[in-house]
Amino acid sequence: MDVERPSLTAEGAAVMRALHQAPLHHPKILNDPISVRLVDPLSDFYKSRVDLLERLPALTRQRLEATFVMRSRYAEDCLAEAFDKGVRQYVLLGAGLDTFAYRQPSWANSLRIFEVDHPATQRWKRRRLADASVSLPDNVSFVPVDFEKDSLATALAQAGPDMRGTTFFSMLGVSQYLTAAALNETLRFVLSAPARSEIVFSFVLPDHALPPDEANLAAKFTAQFAALGEPWLTRLNRSSLSLSSPRWAFRKRLICHLLMPTIVIFASAVMV
Repeated sequence: MDVERPSLTAEGAAVMRALHQAPLHHPKILNDPISVRLVDPLSDFYKSRVDLLERLPALTRQRLEATFVMRSRYAEDCLAEAFDKGVRQYVLLGAGLDTFAYRQPSWANSLRIFEVDHPATQRWKRRRLADASVSLPDNVSFVPVDFEKDSLATALAQAGPDMRGTTFFSMLGVSQYLTAAALNETLRFVLSAPARSEIVFSFVLPDHALPPDEANLAAKFTAQFAALGEPWLTRLNRSSLSLSSPRWAFRKRLICHLLMPTIVIFASAVMV
């Protein structure tokens, strides 16, 4: 990724959430009216995403569209459950154009929300929010971090969350764009959080773990994202996240859910 350019894949995810807000999608998996205000339907990028969808087989298109809204809805449902159990901090790792903070329900007003992302992407997002007349809630903080170069622990310590308290993390559509070293460091930090902290994250399966037709589809996505300057660098097997794996010891519960149709997986884990 160009260090001076915002993430195009983050914009692509926002386009997918915005498309889901069309009247034909009813009932909605995710009610996200803010996403519509952050994208430009007249832009070449927006049109290219729509064109990509139209060229896919109907079932693949439907499942791809659902992936982006399902992962956000799942993360937000898990966050609500964590809030009911006393969690009052939410850290979005690779927040992109995520809009939860700007349409947050009333119960979330007592949350402290920390959006972590690359400085260039955050500057771009703040401009998009300002252009759309979307105000910044008082409980939201931006934490600029280059996951490949910066210490997440140091950046968050400077931003103000109390990492001695239970924290909910999300990391959606991020892991595949990080080097293995950066992903290792990020998940190690998450795993150092206190008991009852939780993370919801997504990861991409390697080709050998996919049926041939889905491996071919993954190859097309890989080429497209590489052409955008944001290649897939790390792809994981579910076994590498298991309790028996020495790589990351998720210490209580790891739940995996299949998406798109099985290329992308999202998972939740609770620390004990």
